[in-house]
Amino acid sequence: MKAPLFVSLAVVFHVFAALPCSIRAEESRPLVGAIRWDAWYSNKGPVKEVEHSLGPPKYHFRLPWFAQLQGGDKVGINGDSEAIMREELNYAATAGLDYWAFLDYGPGSDMTHALNRYLAEKDKRGLQFCFIEEGASIDGRGPADWPRVIEHFKNPQYLRVLNDRPLLCVFARPKKYGREVFDKLRQLTVAAGLPEPYLVLMGWNPAEERAKLGFDAVSEYAAVGTGYSPNPVPYAQLTSKHVVQELWQKWEHDRTPHITFATAGWDTRPRQERPPTWCRWIKATPDLTPPEQQKPLRDVVTATPAQIAQHVQEAVQWTRSHRDLNPANCVLIYGWNENDEGGWLIPTLGADGKPDDSRIQALGKVLRPN
Repeated sequence: MKAPLFVSLAVVFHVFAALPCSIRAEESRPLVGAIRWDAWYSNKGPVKEVEHSLGPPKYHFRLPWFAQLQGGDKVGINGDSEAIMREELNYAATAGLDYWAFLDYGPGSDMTHALNRYLAEKDKRGLQFCFIEEGASIDGRGPADWPRVIEHFKNPQYLRVLNDRPLLCVFARPKKYGREVFDKLRQLTVAAGLPEPYLVLMGWNPAEERAKLGFDAVSEYAAVGTGYSPNPVPYAQLTSKHVVQELWQKWEHDRTPHITFATAGWDTRPRQERPPTWCRWIKATPDLTPPEQQKPLRDVVTATPAQIAQHVQEAVQWTRSHRDLNPANCVLIYGWNENDEGGWLIPTLGADGKPDDSRIQALGKVLRPN
């Protein structure tokens, strides 16, 4: 006996709703992801340096929501827990993100704790993941590391585009290796029973280097305006000039295949005052204002939630109208948690001690309008 129509439709709806949000999103709009730089998930190493950079009270509004104020210019930031990763996944799903692009620091690094937490979660809220490899790391680990990367390609949650090709970004080309190291990656990936990876080059002059390395497309890691400077450009100028004109329109003019880049900001003033050790070129310019007299340094450089939402909406529209140049149908945002460098979507520590998720909510209205 046939089931009543309303039962059949209910079953169909239940099956559809159970699909990962990234699959549903691909049918209606480009896949939208955000870069993860995970220096907030330990009690040692890089996290101690970013705690120092964001220690002055005028920067506390940038702290991830799980940070702890310890008085004066001292803060603690360690989000290495199952509960925090679950909350991050919930926030990312609320924002309508489809994937995270993790910087891959390899096993054993303090920068890998968040990736491990993500991989261990059973309910990833539909969020897929991909890797960003740094050229310097490829030089250090060499092609012997490709089998480890390919094991991640096999993960059902790894982001695939264009007939199941694993998407891999590379930030700044290696100096030690050339095209041969990526040819080796392609060979090993196919030998493992997968399609060739879809390789995307980021960094300086990627369009010029793409053909030399045999990459499929280009993108960007960050739009830096005037670079590391105590006088960063306003967010409106960063998006209109340094993203739309210098990236999108140039790619269109040169007919460059790309992943559409978008940005949540660029403001390195915390690092100008208190540079981390990896920013050796910066001469520290400390602010001598007593902590109790500092007020939040929010100005035209700091993006409003509405500005970010509008910019991402424009990135989605650009991708839809330039599918010939973005066959992977993806948008990548800088960044999920580059809080001390100026680009973040992750909820921050509100003045009331509660998470400020205003950027998440604004983005959700664009990426999940229904």
